[in-house]
Amino acid sequence: MRPTFLTRLVNGPLFDPMLYVRLLNRRSSLLFDCGRISGLVNREILSLESVFLSHLHMDHSMGLDQVFRVILHRGRPVHIYGPEGITDKVISRLSSYEWNLTRDYPLEVFIHEVGEHEIHTTPARAHESFKRSRTDSIAREGASIAYHPRYCVDAVVLDHNIACLGYVLREPFHINIRSEAVHDQDYKTGPWIGLLKEHILMGRMNEYVHVPTSGGMKEVLVSELVDELVIISPGQKIGYVTDIRYSQVNIDRITAIASSVDLLFIEAYYLSERESQAYEKAHLTARQAGMIARLLEAKKVIAMHISPRYHDRTEEIYRELDEL
Repeated sequence: MRPTFLTRLVNGPLFDPMLYVRLLNRRSSLLFDCGRISGLVNREILSLESVFLSHLHMDHSMGLDQVFRVILHRGRPVHIYGPEGITDKVISRLSSYEWNLTRDYPLEVFIHEVGEHEIHTTPARAHESFKRSRTDSIAREGASIAYHPRYCVDAVVLDHNIACLGYVLREPFHINIRSEAVHDQDYKTGPWIGLLKEHILMGRMNEYVHVPTSGGMKEVLVSELVDELVIISPGQKIGYVTDIRYSQVNIDRITAIASSVDLLFIEAYYLSERESQAYEKAHLTARQAGMIARLLEAKKVIAMHISPRYHDRTEEIYRELDEL
């Protein structure tokens, strides 16, 4: 089964944590944190639907300027999610530039400020020089903050001596097309398979799909194609956790959204020899990251955001991460 979410830790485990997620068979992607962004090419930046920031320290957010620079002429909006205070900071950085040449540009930036109980959304538009517009507020119901037919993003507010968001990206369910059944039904592969998946995700079971066969085009009901060709399996689930204190409150909140993740990206900033410093600075040791991963029953764990002091001791970091 090929995964729907194709992940890449852009700067590797040693530098600014930044997770790029490409959506399979779509020209769309998501970005979790946005520090040093030189590892992304313009094509990848242009495909971004949303950027999810854990917090606003420089190594997690300084790449936003480059994102705005690349997508400035784009017609499709971009969504920026982050903790309390993100709206003022993004508007401030946009307002530090002159925008007298953008009056015909269609770009819209939607800034979503995620609190424990509410989400405040503020649009900023190129043709209005990205000036602050109205803010709409909605009460949070559960952990989800972003919805799409192909995915959902959950978030919890964690403690890094400031508010810091932990994220889970999840697929509602995974659609598997049985290739042997396609052949048995005398169907030819093509773009109709993507359309079929789109209809299934949207719940449009009474729509028709034009399917090519050796005898020409055939109009088939989506529900019939599901019975003939489709296996539904549990969706993919990816966790992203960085820059947090090892505390029971943080652990409980992460567990609420990230249990049984398929893939966990988690900081392993210190070795346990600096556990007291880790607590003071609100970072995780590798051992603590491993304990959280085992508590979540994560199927695979990827360490990131390793402190520069350990760049020549990464084997020790990985050893602690895997300790029982």
